[in-house]
Amino acid sequence: MTDLYQYYPTPEALSRKAWSTFKNTRFVRVLEPSAGEGHLLKSRPYHHGQRVPIDCIEIDIRKHGRLRDEGFHVVGMDFLQFQSGSVYSHIIMNPPFADGVQHVLKAWGLLFDGEIVAIVNAETIRNPFSKERRHLVRLIEQFGEVEYVSEMFTGEAVERKTAVEIALVWLKKTATFDQDILGNILDDLRKDRSRTEDLAGDFQPPNELALPNAFVDNAVLMFNAALEAARQAVVSEARACRYRSMMGKTLGELNGSGDDASSLDAVRRSMFKRYQDLKNRAWTSILRSTQVTSRLSSSAQKRLESDFEAVKSLEFTVPNIYGFVQGIIDQQGDIQSAMVCDVFDLITRYHSDNTVFYLGWKSNDKHRTLGMRIKTTRFILPGHATPSYQNGLNWESERLLADFDKVFALLDGKVEAEMGLVSVFRCHFHELRVGRRIGGSYFDVRYYPGVGTIHFFPKSKTLIDRMNRVVGRRRRWLPPADNQAGQGFWRQFDQAEKFDKAFHAEVHKQCQRNGRTVRFDPFWAIQHGGETEREKGRTLLTEAMHSVLTNHGIDPDAMLDCDQTAMRQLERPVTTASGDELLP
Repeated sequence: MTDLYQYYPTPEALSRKAWSTFKNTRFVRVLEPSAGEGHLLKSRPYHHGQRVPIDCIEIDIRKHGRLRDEGFHVVGMDFLQFQSGSVYSHIIMNPPFADGVQHVLKAWGLLFDGEIVAIVNAETIRNPFSKERRHLVRLIEQFGEVEYVSEMFTGEAVERKTAVEIALVWLKKTATFDQDILGNILDDLRKDRSRTEDLAGDFQPPNELALPNAFVDNAVLMFNAALEAARQAVVSEARACRYRSMMGKTLGELNGSGDDASSLDAVRRSMFKRYQDLKNRAWTSILRSTQVTSRLSSSAQKRLESDFEAVKSLEFTVPNIYGFVQGIIDQQGDIQSAMVCDVFDLITRYHSDNTVFYLGWKSNDKHRTLGMRIKTTRFILPGHATPSYQNGLNWESERLLADFDKVFALLDGKVEAEMGLVSVFRCHFHELRVGRRIGGSYFDVRYYPGVGTIHFFPKSKTLIDRMNRVVGRRRRWLPPADNQAGQGFWRQFDQAEKFDKAFHAEVHKQCQRNGRTVRFDPFWAIQHGGETEREKGRTLLTEAMHSVLTNHGIDPDAMLDCDQTAMRQLERPVTTASGDELLP
């Protein structure tokens, strides 16, 4: 990979020298188009007491995390495909030597008004055998200067050494109001004499751009159209401000107040602000429109949106969008298993009678864990009370039920439930209020609005078992593969509900009591106690479970029977109904 990307980290001495080459030290925003791991940016100066804001582009996606950790904004991967250079006041670059001239010319074409400092191979300037090299030499002659430096990539402190001589190129691109902002004033004034009806008659609504089966391409087209319109608006506003200033100042301006919205810095700031706003909107539309997110639980959506803060800094292009979506697909197994754990935690968190315990997988950990599994007969969720005048559940309750619908459809290998819990409550709310038991695709439910509890009666023990196995594997309560544990282990796992009454009786017997009050509740301790209490609770519950299993003649650590028929019966991978494994 290093040779592929021609990665030569910039030595610190060269970094300092490159930054000192800039003539204008009013750094509004800086772009580094070949950032690597940020070596060239380590010497960045301060501006108004703060570090200069830096945007980075880096083709090696493995380095993006390091750049973000250093506080830089990663806005793209391939600089030669980048389009938004007009928002920067400075561009500093150490491009791959083989493509240095292309990168510098790209930066020149993108920049609206500002400076470029580029580290290139000296031969690029001294031997202008190509059309691109000759063009760069002419730009340096007209708009910049060059300094040749030797031995910058040698020495003890250099990470990757080379004896090549480098050229430090400085270019200054200047936008003038007369040409780039104001245009020809007389021509513009003649155009401004157009009548109101002529202006209205020229207006045409933008094309919808909504072509079937081309959502991503259309989104980028829409973004680029909006960005171009925003740029025109900024330029038009700058022109209006300059025309206004030609007529004289107001009393407020004469007294020293007011801001010159027509200055180049103001234009650049306004362009960047609008660009960021449009990019935020565009990326949000992608996040909300992919097929993957439509199947996410509310917690999974929040996790993805948290990661999205880094993603939305990327330039809004077709390759970057597909890269983002591919990242979601690559993480799909982990996202799905996390969703199952979210719903499992909702069920186990609020009502202790919803779960039963079993001895977890004995690994090389410090001590054995006590696993939990949801009951296959019934579980209860509190906190959903509704007043008598209300005709449905509140938004939070419906969102929870929607999470149940998504996760159990996932476990069933389907996109969505045919009759989800949200639909059951919306269509049969009054029947549920009076105690009717109503069935959906995966549960019968009974609702008690006064106390606010919903009772769930699973229709499929298989789906509950899949959930228990997904969570057990993710929490390491179960072995990575079924055939790694013996018959005793799986017997106590499968029959955990049968042993639950005896388990609670044993815990009750072992707990210290003061009269009729339990001094220590291990079930409360493992959920809500401090580290010492959790450790004490785990130990007590594990010992109680050992006693129960011993009384029933079960050894969870017994070796697996070598009979192949028995092995095949025990091997039950955690899969959806469609055959897709949720966990490796």
